[in-house]
Amino acid sequence: MDASIQNIELYGHTLDTPQSKLYTNQVRQAFATIASTWSQKINAGFYDLFSNLDNLYEGGDDLAHKIRTQAIGQGIKLTVAHGIYDIDEERFYDTFMHRYDSWDEDFGVLTEQYEAIVERSAEVDAHRTNRRHGRRQWVGYGSQKAVNDADAKNLMSNIGHGVFNLMAKGVSAIGDSLKKDEVFKSPATVKAFADGARNIVNAAYLATLDAINADSPGTLHSYSKDEIRKCQAITENTEKGLIPDDAVLPSAIKAISAYPYNERIYPILLRKFGGDQGRLDGVVEYFGMGALLKEKQALIQEQLRKCDLSTVESFSASRPELERYAQFICYERFDEHCERVIEKIMARGTQASALSTVTPALPGAVKHNDCGLTVATAAQGFRSNADHKFYVAPDLPAKKVLAFESKNALNIAKDEVVFFFDDTVFGSGDKGVLVDLEYVYVRLQFKESHRVALADIADVTISGLMNKKLTMTKRDGTKVDVVLTQSNKGATSLSEALLGLARLRGPSGN
Repeated sequence: MDASIQNIELYGHTLDTPQSKLYTNQVRQAFATIASTWSQKINAGFYDLFSNLDNLYEGGDDLAHKIRTQAIGQGIKLTVAHGIYDIDEERFYDTFMHRYDSWDEDFGVLTEQYEAIVERSAEVDAHRTNRRHGRRQWVGYGSQKAVNDADAKNLMSNIGHGVFNLMAKGVSAIGDSLKKDEVFKSPATVKAFADGARNIVNAAYLATLDAINADSPGTLHSYSKDEIRKCQAITENTEKGLIPDDAVLPSAIKAISAYPYNERIYPILLRKFGGDQGRLDGVVEYFGMGALLKEKQALIQEQLRKCDLSTVESFSASRPELERYAQFICYERFDEHCERVIEKIMARGTQASALSTVTPALPGAVKHNDCGLTVATAAQGFRSNADHKFYVAPDLPAKKVLAFESKNALNIAKDEVVFFFDDTVFGSGDKGVLVDLEYVYVRLQFKESHRVALADIADVTISGLMNKKLTMTKRDGTKVDVVLTQSNKGATSLSEALLGLARLRGPSGN
């Protein structure tokens, strides 16, 4: 193994990263790639992998075994690369991985929920027997699980041991009479299965550390619970404002040196101390913590809210100061961001000019677009329903709409928003569909995003049973598919609203 860098500097400080930690990071990134790939496959294609709860119950172990086999294969590659040639798959699992693998307990929570619903003891007993036989193919013989006392279960998934407990909390009160499809369609089921898969990969990662260290003690660094807790404590105390300003930076450097895989520490540094001429991005990328683009866009949006955006000239007056701030946080998309802001300002000016020559504004009327359409007219016939995640002006959730705009670097006039669909599990609102008088803005999982002009939409259809696929067909024949997961009824309302609004904005509406 060869670490790519020996010294890591950040804001004039050198991180405490001995060679063993650099080697560990290389191993970790190899497994993080596998974990991320499977997480995306499961989250995006769960209902292609499994057709119903029975199929999930019968086939969940098989997919877990496939993931386990791939992860073990990666572990063997890394041990061989380190000059260890006497470890095969069976020894790797029995000697090193078995004590970390929690899938049987993780998936067991789901199987217990299923078994409580079907209440067919003979079939349940038969399936349990098959599971025991199947497990012998990968569990080994005579092995006993040990307590995982170091490195923590959350190195990659941030969820800890027994991930299906999350799902169990969501359905534990449902009872024996719950229909199976309700459990199967629950977003918590998908998330829990994906997290369980990540735990399998994480178990192989921990096993690889142990296998290499068993051959050459101290070669790789196994992060202790104490190191992880120190990093978390510093991060939390900084977020709460408990650490003096002059101690924030050295404390943050200490936190990263102790455990560099806490994603929350890096946005704090970006906000308080900037991008350090790109070095912060380099550290984030090196440790596989994802990009800081969303945080940078949100910070720029905060600065834009302080500016006068009424005209292009007033915005231009603020631009030099904004540009200095963009350089401070190393936001490379600043010019592109500004172009979008200018386009929006110019569009509003064009609309205002057109309206002034057509008809005077009515007292108290909501802002119009170029075809004279008002928010009140566009929203007519629809009502907000929080249970369906569907919201209609003027009864819009301000915090959700703001979160959606901030996360997606949008600058939409609040009095032009007509509809909003929240496609987040916990109601944060940063993902979903927002519709104003001109465009449909879409932002979903895995950075899927679309912006479709209402005037370009010829038709809107909806399909699907488990999740709803909303299809916007443009006048040029191209289609934009949007899969909504949080409320089928809300998705149906949104499709009806979009179709009606598109007709108002189309040729017949002009």
